Amino acid sequence: MSCIEEIVNKISILGNISKDRVRIVLNDYNISPKCTDIVLANDNKRQKAIQMFIVTKKVEGCTENTIHYYMGTLRRFFNEINQRLEEITPDQIRYYLAIRSARDKLSKTSQDNELRVLKSFFRWCSGEEYIERNPTENIKAVKKEKRIKRPFSEMELELIREKAGNKRDRAIVEVLYSTGVRVSELCGMDIKDIVNDEIVVFGKGEKERTVYLNARAKIAISEYLKTRTDNETALFVGERTKKRLNKGGIERMIRELGKSTGVPNCHPHRFRRTAGTIALNRGMPLEQVQQMLGHEDIATTTIYARSEERNVKASHGKYVV
Repeated sequence: MSCIEEIVNKISILGNISKDRVRIVLNDYNISPKCTDIVLANDNKRQKAIQMFIVTKKVEGCTENTIHYYMGTLRRFFNEINQRLEEITPDQIRYYLAIRSARDKLSKTSQDNELRVLKSFFRWCSGEEYIERNPTENIKAVKKEKRIKRPFSEMELELIREKAGNKRDRAIVEVLYSTGVRVSELCGMDIKDIVNDEIVVFGKGEKERTVYLNARAKIAISEYLKTRTDNETALFVGERTKKRLNKGGIERMIRELGKSTGVPNCHPHRFRRTAGTIALNRGMPLEQVQQMLGHEDIATTTIYARSEERNVKASHGKYVV
């Protein structure tokens, strides 16, 4: 069906309008579907800039998830602000963030994440001389609410350990807490990666680091591996599929543990936060916690350095007398 025929049919639905009359009116016009691709057909400069920016990010070692997020953000932006690269203005970027936030009810964190992608892209374009001026240069970061993201308490951690339904789930819980790894790093672990009390993991940007198993984690893994009869190389596998357990499967299992124990906000990353916080509270040097968690910037690690209220209260009683 031609574009004109589609328009004729749609207009005729609106009322008693003759299709023949609509065809006559539209006969002098050339009509084609609206292009919603990320790149205008006649904007080769923008197309090349986007392609080379993505290539650069891949070369820098960004993960597939990060690359996918960059591409999705740029696609949404240029579909909304359909201008040539050199014509983009700061006000258009602010406009995009405002309508995207209102339409999709984005959190402040999500708004800031989108802005960071746009800042990265236009900063790169400016440095590579695709544009003369970076339109995001004077756009400030989105202010986010500063909420304290609490780790598990010792009681909550014990409840979760007790409720873990089988040896695999108990091993996952103990490894998450002992190592402080990201859930994606846990998914990538192989049995062969374990050497005594050490596991080699590959974090963001495919950076390799070694994490360590405490006694409870070592015992839990040993007990779990005794139940395995498959030939899968992955450390953790699905109970039915016997294939490598993915991120979604681990997240679902941890959420169910939270529901069964009544522990709120139960998710894999909270074990990471708990490991970092407890390590710091018990005197582990900040630089070593940074290395354990695989933080590139030590400022990220300092988030876990907040003293617990009970520690502040105890010190107040000791010093403020």
